[in-house]
Amino acid sequence: MVKEFFICIIILILIFIGNGITQGYSRNSIENINGKLKELTEEMNKEKVDEDVVIKKEKEIDKQWEEMFSRLAYYIEHEELEKVSTNLENTKTYIKLKEYNNAIKEINEGVYILNHIEDKYSFNMQNIF
Repeated sequence: MVKEFFICIIILILIFIGNGITQGYSRNSIENINGKLKELTEEMNKEKVDEDVVIKKEKEIDKQWEEMFSRLAYYIEHEELEKVSTNLENTKTYIKLKEYNNAIKEINEGVYILNHIEDKYSFNMQNIF
């Protein structure tokens, strides 16, 4: 009886540790990509847009998202991540077409979805019950 109790306690501890690690990575990754998306938006909102800087920032974001996607896909629904990927692809297309207002709209939708993912998978009482 005591042996089973200790095994259950160890399993619970491992679950909490694993959850803490995944939440930390998710939070840091989402904050990082949101910051880069904000920089890109600010660059596109300038009166005179430097196309080379915008394209460079977009490529950095795209590369970073691919790395994050492969790790986040282990424990976050693919559908949620695909929504963000779709927004980033639409952003890339609008940047190539120099339609910066539409690109900013797509970025804002992507940021909203990222924040939703962070809230949805955070460990709090609202998500438990």
